[in-house]
Amino acid sequence: MSLLHRTLFALALLPALLSAQNLTAPLLSGSWQSTYHNPAMLHFLPGEVTVGLPGVANDLQLENIHYNDLFVDSGSGGRRILSLAALAALTDDRNEVQDVFSIETLGVALRRGPFSLSAYHRLRVEGEAEYRGALVDLFVLGNAPFIGTTLEISPRGRVVSFQELGLGLSYAINDVISLGGRLKYLAGTSTVSTAPGGSLRLTTGSENYALTLEQDLTLRTVGALEYNGQLNEVELIYEPNRLSPGELFSGNTGLGMDLGVAADLGRLRLNFSATDLGARISWKEEVTTLRFSGKDTFTGLDVLEDLLRDSISLDEALDSLVLTFDPETNADPYRTELSPRYYLGGEYDLTSRLTAGALLVVEERLGSTTAAVAVTGRYAATDWLRVGLNVNHRAGLRTNVGMHLYATPGRFQFFASSDKLFTLLGTGSPALSGIRLGAGLTFGSRADAPASARPGSR
Repeated sequence: MSLLHRTLFALALLPALLSAQNLTAPLLSGSWQSTYHNPAMLHFLPGEVTVGLPGVANDLQLENIHYNDLFVDSGSGGRRILSLAALAALTDDRNEVQDVFSIETLGVALRRGPFSLSAYHRLRVEGEAEYRGALVDLFVLGNAPFIGTTLEISPRGRVVSFQELGLGLSYAINDVISLGGRLKYLAGTSTVSTAPGGSLRLTTGSENYALTLEQDLTLRTVGALEYNGQLNEVELIYEPNRLSPGELFSGNTGLGMDLGVAADLGRLRLNFSATDLGARISWKEEVTTLRFSGKDTFTGLDVLEDLLRDSISLDEALDSLVLTFDPETNADPYRTELSPRYYLGGEYDLTSRLTAGALLVVEERLGSTTAAVAVTGRYAATDWLRVGLNVNHRAGLRTNVGMHLYATPGRFQFFASSDKLFTLLGTGSPALSGIRLGAGLTFGSRADAPASARPGSR
């Protein structure tokens, strides 16, 4: 068990540790948050000027893991403790982790006649990984149960952190249809990723318990590792949520585009958008690439279990094994491409106070196309307060229920939403949670704004 494997295991779980995709905001006509998903939604904003205030969003998905099953009774005082053995029992051969996180700083939208212009800044973190159940088993059980077998333990995935400056334009063709587009400047801050096609095969010999590791893996990092030629001196410095203005002007930059269309048919509102089209970041500065290759054999009984037993055995084992893993290194530039997302949704006012909506989101994750569906119901409790429930389903995960709130007292807008209500209330059910908080200010009433978006329209 080398520092290489500890680093790779951390990479596999890193998206789950990030501190935004949301299935409610794209439907909320008139809110500043909806414009992040569709630039044509600028047409629905109620004021001539809208200021987007700071907000935060996070969407986490852990496939096959359920919070409640990770905890067992300790047998004393009725306490429940985390069980690594339970984690090993829950994982399949392949397990996915995804997290989409953003810090929204400031934005502004201006409406003049049929034109709307917007600009904003935010920090985004996109993380996706797939880890092997065998890797979890090795950490939890050691390698004694796998004598005479070969395990594939290589994870794959990436976490990329970047700042985004967006400049959008929306044009209302008529009172019904508006078109929008947005150009985005992307400033990369840090990233960790594995190159496609990597492999790590670990064999425990049946006669002398020798461990044989076949390596064919490339680990790419920017602003995440300090490597000075020896693995036992690698320092992990990755801070995906770091927000530094100076990094807007580094050499790690790229561009992307969003396109959208929105239609206001009175009681019915429809929208379609595609985000992160052609989005990519070229990494040229602070690049560290580690290439692990070859086949190495070393002896020892249940080495992996020994490594986890205490820090002394870990240090001794690393001192003896670190020379075995001597990666090739380079600082060659490379490029990260962001996966586009497609949104199709609509809202319908059933009554003057009750609104129903539906949303379909399609995206590419780890090379596969996946879909998510949400159905919402929202009630206008007062002229300025709307509350609702949303039923969400993502491919490979259980259907879950969330809730949202949208308040518009005076010029102020406040939006709060959770895609997984019960995750916030306790530790039961699936390891999935989504939460979004945001606010805005509106100035100057628009007589031509959709009725559903104007304060006091209910």
